[in-house]
Amino acid sequence: MTNDFGFGKRKLDISDFKPRDETQLSNVPHDTGDEAAQRAGFVSREAVQRVERVRKSKEPIDQAFIRAPISVINRFKIHCNETGMSYGEALDDLMRKAGV
Repeated sequence: MTNDFGFGKRKLDISDFKPRDETQLSNVPHDTGDEAAQRAGFVSREAVQRVERVRKSKEPIDQAFIRAPISVINRFKIHCNETGMSYGEALDDLMRKAGV
């Protein structure tokens, strides 16, 4: 194994090397790389920021796992989608209508 890092015995002439002028770099938009990556089909792997819930409930919140036939679950979800209610709101509304 050689220690020439793939350059062979030929030496690089870097006597003309100069750092770029900062004014040249400031003209390049910062998101050019991101746009090029999106055009090439790359998807960002940055973590999605989770937004905290702002609404405060009057009561403590709990959860229940409901095991039911899929047709019942689908009807419930369709009801929620059509009314725009959350599952909790729809459950409360249906129980109120049933007199429970």
